[in-house]
Amino acid sequence: MCIVFVMGCSKGISLTNAIKTLKFENIKSAKIELASAGGMTARTYTFDFNNSKQTKILEDVIKYLNLGKVQGYSDEKVTNKGGSPTLLILVLKDGSVINIQSAVSDKVTKFPDGSTEIAKLPISSEVTINIINSNEKPIRIISPEIKKLIDSGYKNVF
Repeated sequence: MCIVFVMGCSKGISLTNAIKTLKFENIKSAKIELASAGGMTARTYTFDFNNSKQTKILEDVIKYLNLGKVQGYSDEKVTNKGGSPTLLILVLKDGSVINIQSAVSDKVTKFPDGSTEIAKLPISSEVTINIINSNEKPIRIISPEIKKLIDSGYKNVF
């Protein structure tokens, strides 16, 4: 039992360390993919590395990722009901892909007839970070700046 705990902690630390050591020069590309519903194609805004305003935004995102206080693993249940959340997607030069989205929590309501309803409620000032094709669990960090960018701040960038 102790070994499992230690291994679990080391996995969390490695994801945290991956975020803490992220540098702008490691980013190959970045984009914001807006939320989609049903069969709709998601609209995508790609960051232009020749645009100083967009480059500054990405540099700030990396700073906020490095400074963000880890809140723990994300307990969000991934379900595919034909939609997706708005994502900030960072593709690194080593091929890694980091997805960042606004953090949510599940609110479960049980009805007298035995049925349940699950609602996704936003968590104030937090984002969820997930490294795609990794065995690491997604983590949540406090970062009101990144959350604001994902939720609607991208409109001022593009």
